[in-house]
Amino acid sequence: MHIHDLFIPGREASGILNPAPALVSRRWCGDSAPRFVVGIVHGMGEHADRYKHVAEYFVSQGATALAIDQRGHGRTGGSLPHFDTLVEDIERLENYLHEAYPNVPVFLYGQSLGGSIVANYVLRKKNRLTGAISMSPLFRTTFPPPAWKLAVAKALGKWWPGLTLSTAIQPKDLSRDPQAVQAYIEDPMVHQRVSAVLGLSMLHSGQWAVDHAGELQTPMLLMHGTLDRITSHEASQEFATRSNSRCTWVSWPGLYHDMHCEPEQEQVLGRVAQFIDQQIADAASPAAPPR
Repeated sequence: MHIHDLFIPGREASGILNPAPALVSRRWCGDSAPRFVVGIVHGMGEHADRYKHVAEYFVSQGATALAIDQRGHGRTGGSLPHFDTLVEDIERLENYLHEAYPNVPVFLYGQSLGGSIVANYVLRKKNRLTGAISMSPLFRTTFPPPAWKLAVAKALGKWWPGLTLSTAIQPKDLSRDPQAVQAYIEDPMVHQRVSAVLGLSMLHSGQWAVDHAGELQTPMLLMHGTLDRITSHEASQEFATRSNSRCTWVSWPGLYHDMHCEPEQEQVLGRVAQFIDQQIADAASPAAPPR
């Protein structure tokens, strides 16, 4: 297996005075040409290297995996932007993957905040994806944010967009695996802050995705653990109910938020691989409907 650092170039989509930064990324690949490619989109306060074992699993399935550090995270750094800006960055990621791996099926894999970004991306943007995977997406939080925190964000966010508040994530709620929880606690690149502008916009965009689930055109695997204490399993189930046959819904009884870090991670990732294989087969079928 080979691991490389790379940079997805920025552009001036956000204006000459505020150019989009290069996204620092990490790529995992094997010796052979990939059977498919996966772009990994991490959750709030995380970074690409937390998905090393996920990427290695995909490589074992014949893939090349590339995980970005989103703005305000990891080695990309900078401020935490509006949710829409993060969605625009995924367009850059998809375009890069198609350019680097022409004629190879491309998938997106998003977790938590990343899961909501991926869902919003495929609903809002025309794309050439073979499929998308949304894990424990942040459509809604399991427990509503405190009213005072929302009031502060609304009152000050317009004038002080860089204002950050604590996400109040409890590490023990991420996984039932003590080693995974400890790794999160000890990771120096993890943070537990959210900007006012991102906090408000991600809540709005999460509900927007649920409301517009019936417009889904890209095949999507949506999975959520029933004991998630961070993002709402019920909101994901509502998305699945409102969506059409393009959405494959899998509920995981008893699992916490980071399902790929749970003791059942092999079964979880195996179900993702099954979805990927099915989409590749469907796309190769002469009877596959155009998208």
